[in-house]
Amino acid sequence: MQATHAQLEAVLQSALYVLGARQDQMLTIEEWANLARAVAACQDRKTAEYLTEHDLDDIAERYALEWDEATDGALPTFDEE
Repeated sequence: MQATHAQLEAVLQSALYVLGARQDQMLTIEEWANLARAVAACQDRKTAEYLTEHDLDDIAERYALEWDEATDGALPTFDEE
């Protein structure tokens, strides 16, 4: 599969954000998700495949992060008891 210019640009932009965050000594779940989305788009995979289980749990439980299961993959579900 050949990556499109838009896909490569998304990967570059995400990588720049991560490098900038590293310089500032911080990385947010949003930055990790954006990088995972860009890489997943280039490889025809799901965002969730590039995040840890801990990341996915955090996104599902704590963060109001835009998440499209069709392109990002499924998030864990938690039964409330």
